Amino acid sequence: MTTALRTGPFARTLAGALLWLGAIGAVFGVGYVVNGMTQAGGHVQVPVALLPVEPGASAAGLSVPGVRLESGWLLAPPLDGLTLGTIDGSVVLSAPDSTRLEHALARGDWLVGGLALLAVAVLLRPVLVQTSVGRPFAPGNARRLAVVALVVAGAGVLAPVLPAVGGILVLTRTGLVGGRLADAVALDPLPLLAGAVLLVLAAAFARGEQLARDSEGLV
Repeated sequence: MTTALRTGPFARTLAGALLWLGAIGAVFGVGYVVNGMTQAGGHVQVPVALLPVEPGASAAGLSVPGVRLESGWLLAPPLDGLTLGTIDGSVVLSAPDSTRLEHALARGDWLVGGLALLAVAVLLRPVLVQTSVGRPFAPGNARRLAVVALVVAGAGVLAPVLPAVGGILVLTRTGLVGGRLADAVALDPLPLLAGAVLLVLAAAFARGEQLARDSEGLV
């Protein structure tokens, strides 16, 4: 009980802060996507992959109209409105005449991340509140942690895929499919690892719930 009294205020404060953070993240994610969709017709930035050149081939052989490769940097073309830039090793394509769907997908990772943050906050709030009163193994907490694990893993995998799908649409629309550019769809194993760790924690809580029920039956 003494431990519960010491950790109670912190756990309740953390629960409230997470809920507010989740709500802000969800609202921002939705607003960011909607804002992007209002910019249809302008430029849209999407991730793409730059295929490697064959051994011994010239780096200047990049077959993207209006784009030239110089000293390892992709320079903006002067005429056709397509630009390529590098950010942390990934290649970003900026193309004009965008569609609403392309913008929605290009910013879809923010939407998925915001909604996932809200879901995690809602699921963790009862766990933290129960912990604040000294009942971490209250019925349902293990199930909530298992759902959190699924949300983290699912959102972590889906979030980067949506912009990459937007990149596929842009490459198809601009006729750049089949050249040196390809889709940037890739599987990130870190969210799956985080989800697995949370599932292990959920299993531990399930065991704690079972022991708590057994103890109550002995009283």
